[in-house]
Amino acid sequence: MGWEHPGDEGLKRYMKKSPQAVLFAAVLVDMVGFGIVLPLLPFYAESLGASPVEVTLLVASFSAMQLVAAPFWGRVSDRRGRRPLLVAGLFASAVSYLIFGLAESLPLLFLSRIAAGAAGGTISVAQAYMADVTAAEERARAMGLLGAASGLGVMIGPAIGGIFSRWGLGAPGFVAAALCAANGVAAVLLLPESRPRSEAGRGEAATLRGWVRAMTSFPLSLLLGVYFLAISSFTAMTSVLALYAERAFGLDPAGMGVVFTLSGGVTVVVRGVLLGWLVRRLGEPRTVRLGAAALSLAILLVSLIPNPWLLGLAVPLYAAGAGTLFPVLASLVSRATDAHSQGSILGGSQLVGGLGRVLGPLWAGLLFQHLWIEAPFQVGALLVAIAFALAFRIPAPTPKVAPVEVPSRKVG
Repeated sequence: MGWEHPGDEGLKRYMKKSPQAVLFAAVLVDMVGFGIVLPLLPFYAESLGASPVEVTLLVASFSAMQLVAAPFWGRVSDRRGRRPLLVAGLFASAVSYLIFGLAESLPLLFLSRIAAGAAGGTISVAQAYMADVTAAEERARAMGLLGAASGLGVMIGPAIGGIFSRWGLGAPGFVAAALCAANGVAAVLLLPESRPRSEAGRGEAATLRGWVRAMTSFPLSLLLGVYFLAISSFTAMTSVLALYAERAFGLDPAGMGVVFTLSGGVTVVVRGVLLGWLVRRLGEPRTVRLGAAALSLAILLVSLIPNPWLLGLAVPLYAAGAGTLFPVLASLVSRATDAHSQGSILGGSQLVGGLGRVLGPLWAGLLFQHLWIEAPFQVGALLVAIAFALAFRIPAPTPKVAPVEVPSRKVG
């Protein structure tokens, strides 16, 4: 299978270029919406009478629902196609943000975040679509573009939310809803299906037993183990970094805003600009090891630096490490999966990542509170160092995947 479809060169060029732009916009807009509402969420919830515990549950409800939804949407997309689920996810996000803007009670606010988390589960579908329409050697760069879109959205969103919050805490929700709806319309008009319906149910993960067998087989089990150790440590570090910087250096919220903006900017540049070049020069397994080494060193440095100015060195290093490590792992997972199981397996990897993002802050908080404030960073650095060692067992990819052949269309 390939991109050559006799008599349909225009469609070939369209399929290779247009989907990536639409997918980039879809992930960007979805994360802009996330970034718009997240900083306002605690204040909005408190204005509706939420307790501190209810505020934390509200924040967690999004991630919990996304964790549950990602494998489901990925599996359904293998059977029903990517396009309808991506379009549905964008419009579902629009509805969730509309509910956010209209919420006048805490239950409605919970409903908006649960709906947004379910719609956000389609990230695995976006990854599967990207795998469908890119050649194996370009997959890491393509996954990096999705990661860059995510990072850029999280950077832009809070600024937009701050501007529109002057018209009320619910007003940014309407902006996010409009952006998602507009991108949904663009997807309807510009996004073709990436896999024929006739290929449904043919993958090694078509059944639950097959999915479990694939997820626990080599090299997928190794890749997912490296991913879990790295993502849980990365999330642990970011969850307590502000507390650590405040206690160790007296850094205020404005200072932490600069730190996170710097981190986001480096991540966008690495994923969007440098990653493809790195993979071409080093190959994917060595790029994973480079990213893990940089991330482990950076997390350890945070606990050792004597003043806040040196965060300016540690933060770009951990952002660069994460910016190379996670997209390349996603690419390797995709390349180790057959063409008919992309959604199921990438959804499974989102499940593993979601568990890491839930558990990481929990153990980091316990260590921070009950041992010493440097402990989460030291343990995190050790766990990523273990991931680095495991990464030496990652074989050079021998992909089972070829880009899905799109049936030619007759004009007239």
